[in-house]
Amino acid sequence: MRRVYCFGNEFLEEDSMAKKVAVSIQVEGFEFVPCDNPDALLDESGEIIIMDVVKGIHEVKVLDDISRIESGAISSSHDFDLGFFLRLMKELGKIEKIQVIALPMDGDEGEISNQVMDCLKRI
Repeated sequence: MRRVYCFGNEFLEEDSMAKKVAVSIQVEGFEFVPCDNPDALLDESGEIIIMDVVKGIHEVKVLDDISRIESGAISSSHDFDLGFFLRLMKELGKIEKIQVIALPMDGDEGEISNQVMDCLKRI
């Protein structure tokens, strides 16, 4: 079973989509793990799949180049820490591959869930 680590803050509407989607879908072979802190990734190695919101996109995308993840305004504690943590783990050789399922900050939850399921079938 492959894990998808779902980051976000359910108390901030613009940062809650990943956790909402995680409880509303099931995809065979995948387990959705809600995360509030990047420390949850410390014991992982090899490949990591993360689901989180990304500002400025309008449909679900899979990102595999973490160098493109920008640190912008920090609205919750994981915003800076997650990008930093991923780059550090990659640099240290702890993980080989990182895939980020990037979700829009707003939109129809059902449509976004369908797009996530399609993405996971291709991963």
